[in-house]
Amino acid sequence: MSADFSSMRILVVDDQTLVRTLVSQAVRTLGFRSENIQQAFDGNNALHIMGVRQVDIVLCDIQMQPLNGLDLLKAVRSGRTSNPPNLPFVFLSAHPDRSNIMTAAKLHVDGFIVKPPKPADIEKNLDAAFARKRPSIDPFSYIPIPTGSDYDSTLFGLSMLPEQSRDLDAILAGNACSVPLDEAKPESLLAQDLVTPDGVVLLPRGLHISSMQLKVLRDFRELYRVDCLSIATLSPRELHIMSRLLNG
Repeated sequence: MSADFSSMRILVVDDQTLVRTLVSQAVRTLGFRSENIQQAFDGNNALHIMGVRQVDIVLCDIQMQPLNGLDLLKAVRSGRTSNPPNLPFVFLSAHPDRSNIMTAAKLHVDGFIVKPPKPADIEKNLDAAFARKRPSIDPFSYIPIPTGSDYDSTLFGLSMLPEQSRDLDAILAGNACSVPLDEAKPESLLAQDLVTPDGVVLLPRGLHISSMQLKVLRDFRELYRVDCLSIATLSPRELHIMSRLLNG
């Protein structure tokens, strides 16, 4: 028996208008209300929507540029949206290869729907996703999982900044101040690597910490034992210099 989708909010992500339309029509027949169906034309658009809107499940294509479906799932699991990191997430894919399936499994995907999507397959995967016990999520544990995309290697991973860069380090360190965890604001720029007392790097310097990541640090104080953050406040000129250094 199908779940009651009448109050559920869904985000359909695909770079093909026809696929988004077909999937949206299919979920409407399952009981989703039109006003609860959001569409995103690529991963970046989905990330923007999920930064300001709450959804109950995501149906997402894998092959998109520049931010693909695996990148979006990793962003969700890593707490980089305003939605829960363990949000149900199902992929749409014409031919998922083995490497994508393995990476998706590490990121705790909830299922795969083969394109072109059939209403019965959509219903089956949605029912299974909502029935599944949601995994306990440690957002920081997903950051080192590579998706293989250029976006992931240049903007997401722990190697976002060059390992040896005196200029970048000088800019960050010269504008650093220690901020108590409870006073830190979302999107603050880390002046130093965020490291646990055990030496585990949670986030690299130069990264903006998200509201969800701050919430995790506060909710699991005994686990992470982080009391203060080293935050950098840069002027527009310093931000420009930093951007130039990052882009070579």
